[in-house]
Order: sequence, then C-alpha cells, then structure tokens
Amino acid sequence: MVRPPKKSGLLLSLLFLLTAPSLAGPPDWQGTWEGEMGTGSHLFRVAFVLKEGTGEYDNIDDGIYGEAMTLEGDGRKLQGRTDGGGVLELSKTPGQAILTGIFTQGPGADIQRSLVLENQGYPVTLHRGEDYLRARLGSDGGGQTPYQYALPAVLSDGWEIGDLRKSRADLPKVEGVVRDILTGSFPHIHSLAVVKDGKLVLDEYFYGYGPNDLHPVQSVTKDIFSLLFGIGVGQGLVQPEQKLFDSFPEYRLKPNWEKTKDSITLESLLTMTSGLGCDDFKDSESCSWKMVASPDWLDFSLSLPQQNPPGSHFAYCGACLTPLGVILERQSGLSLPEYAQKFLFGPLGIQETRWWDGPGDSHSPAFGLALRPRDMAKLGYLMVKKGEWKGREVVPESWITRSTSPFVPNTQTGKEADYGYLWWERDVTWHGKKHRSLDAWGVGGQHVFIVPDLDLVCVLTGGNYKDGNLANNSFKIFHEVLEAFR
Repeated sequence: MVRPPKKSGLLLSLLFLLTAPSLAGPPDWQGTWEGEMGTGSHLFRVAFVLKEGTGEYDNIDDGIYGEAMTLEGDGRKLQGRTDGGGVLELSKTPGQAILTGIFTQGPGADIQRSLVLENQGYPVTLHRGEDYLRARLGSDGGGQTPYQYALPAVLSDGWEIGDLRKSRADLPKVEGVVRDILTGSFPHIHSLAVVKDGKLVLDEYFYGYGPNDLHPVQSVTKDIFSLLFGIGVGQGLVQPEQKLFDSFPEYRLKPNWEKTKDSITLESLLTMTSGLGCDDFKDSESCSWKMVASPDWLDFSLSLPQQNPPGSHFAYCGACLTPLGVILERQSGLSLPEYAQKFLFGPLGIQETRWWDGPGDSHSPAFGLALRPRDMAKLGYLMVKKGEWKGREVVPESWITRSTSPFVPNTQTGKEADYGYLWWERDVTWHGKKHRSLDAWGVGGQHVFIVPDLDLVCVLTGGNYKDGNLANNSFKIFHEVLEAFR
C-alpha cells in the first residue's frame, strides 16, 4: 500500500507527461538527472533524461518508468506541463550541476492513488547521474551484468554475517538470480537479502539503493502491526475478542448506526472479515485511498457501511485497520511509531524508521512505513524464533502461534494463500517436500518470506507498482533462492 519517507514513495501516481511547447534547451541541460521530489514526509526517487526538446521521466519509487516529456527552456530555466495541468519548473544554479525547482499537481490528474495534493507545490532537487535507471553501474559506466558472490557488509546493526561459499548452498544458482536482476530479466528489484540459520548470507542492492537506505514496505506494515498488537495482548492492553465499538460507543448514538456493527470484533479486523464495505482488491476506487484523502481517518473507517455479517466474508481492507491502531495508542498512551520503537524496533536494534503522518498526527497500521531491508529481515527472523531475539522475548510465543494460524482459507482470499492475523501463509516445495511459509506482502514487490522449518528468511523490495506480472517475479526469485539451499 502506501510508501513513505527517505528515498521512498508510496504508490503515488505523479503523472509527468509534459506537454509544454517543445523548444530545444542549451546543451548543458541534456543528459540524465536524478534526485528527490518531496511531499512533506515523503521523498520520491526521480530521474529525468533530457534531450533536444523532449525527454523521459522516471519515478523509481512509484513504478513510473519512461514517461515521455516535452520541454521548453533557456540557459537557466526549464519548464514542462503535464496532461493533468501539473507544472514542473526547474532552474540551474550557475556553476553547479544541480537542478532545483517545484512540481505543482494539476486538477486534472488522477490523484486518487497519490499523496500529492491538487494545486500544491513540492520541491525537486536533481543532480547528474543515472544510477536510478540501471540495476547497477559497471566500472565502465555502463550497466553491470557479470556478478560474483560478495559477503554482506558488516554494519553496526547486530547481524552476524555468513558466507555462502562455506555453506551447502548452490552458489551458482544464487549468483544466477542476482545476475537475472542485473540483466533486467527481473526488472525493478531494489534489494534482495537472505538470512539462513541466523546469519545474513546475501545482501544485494540495485537501482541506486544501498544497505543504509530506507525503503517503503507498503502492506508489510500490516504484518508489523500484527506483531505490535500481539505485544499489546501480552501487556493486557487489547484482546482479539473485544468488540470494536465498545471502544467507540459514541458511534452507536448516530442516526445512521447499523446494529450489525455491534458484532464486529478486533479479531475480525485482523483477519479482514469485519464485513465493512471496503475491498482494496476489488473496488475500482480503493476505499483505503479514499480514507487517505479524507480529513479524519478514524471517522472514515468507523463510518464504513456494513455489507456482510462480521466473520463471514474476506475483503482486504487497509482502512479497516485504522481503529486498531487508535485503540492501541489510547491504551498505551503512545503514538504508533513511539510504541513500535519502544517495544519492537528498539529491542531488535532497529533505530531508523519512517512513518507517514496522516491528518491530526494519525498513523495507519496498514501502510506508510519505511525500513531498511536488513531490518525487515530481523522481523522475519523474529518469526523464525517464535518472537525471540537474541535470547529475549519480544513478542509472546503464544501470539506468534495464534497470529499465524490459517483463519481464512485460500478458497476465500483469492490469492492462493491462507490468511492469519494479517499474515499470508502458503505451502512451498523444497526439494520435493512441502513446508509452511509466511509472507509479509506489500504491493510493488515488497516481501518478507519466512520458512521457519528451514530457518530461512528472504527479503525483497521493488518498484513494480504498475505491472502485477512483474511484481510476481518476487515469488519466482524467492523460489529460486529456496531451492539453492540444501
């Protein structure tokens, strides 16, 4: 779902089809420029390839690649206009290879799936480069295609480093997967990390990303919230059996109150079976994006109409989780980011995260978080160890067991996977044998694949937001990695 901060983006459709009159700019405009576009708490990695009066726009974090542009400009200024009326204005600092400016979203663009607000300007800063347009640059300045296994970097994040060359892994198979990413057979994969037997054995980055860069995790946020909710259960703050509107009794006094809502439990929200009228998979206009555009996320969520009896129908709804976050905040006296840092991220040694701030300092349990892939892997390994990290219980083991039970069968989810408390679950085949796997799954190719029986975690991040077939390559990569271990 949504995508936050530093070098990130959140499913935002910033359409840069520029249609201003085409005039050739001076030679020093030409070439590839890359940098960031800010929208408050969000920064999008963007690249522009400028030519004689035309060009190309790429938003790496939003899955926009190769959008055509027409341009006009002089020695110091460049301007373009989008089909939706948006305006891009850039200026060049004399003596410096930097472009700065403003993008203003027009009223005619499709902003239903964008954090960029109509008629509001956002800063753009660009520098020379093309890292964002190639999986990886080679020493000759072209795209790198050869690959030889390299040990993960040793950082101060607590990971013990393992060496695939000293393991029973099929090293050529692993190298082949990375090579397929480099050559574009698996395009727009931003990172691939693997943990085996408690050691980080593979940690590779692409399209300008590095090990210290935060990446939007989209709906992986949901699985992280499942862990937070479990911590809250262990602290006696919340219980799955609670009735939702017992925490918001004022809604029962409203003239449009629906009596069937009395039966909604917190568990039915965790399993996407609340019956509320929201289905992000099937609705032509995602209700979760309508919530994003609303001034009060909590009221939007609690006011959704009841379409099915609670507990009877699976419908994937990010907006429906908003009340869960509010309840946990009220019971703990901490904001969702504060609670996560104190009780989950801090104990795991995760120091840098970014959350998307909604209206009134609200935060969604469903989307809007950015993490480093190495830290995503920690959350996966926490599941392998049944809630324990380095000998310390972070999440109650009983919650790990309960939250990963298959509450909704794959015959109802429509995704060839069962569903627990915000976790996707499926059987995977490993050398002819079936093993149960967990999947924290976010749109665009964000995954934390976990196979507890094999002590294996595979993390993938990517920018395949506009093409579901390309996003599904993440599953292919995971299965290739899985089969490489013996």
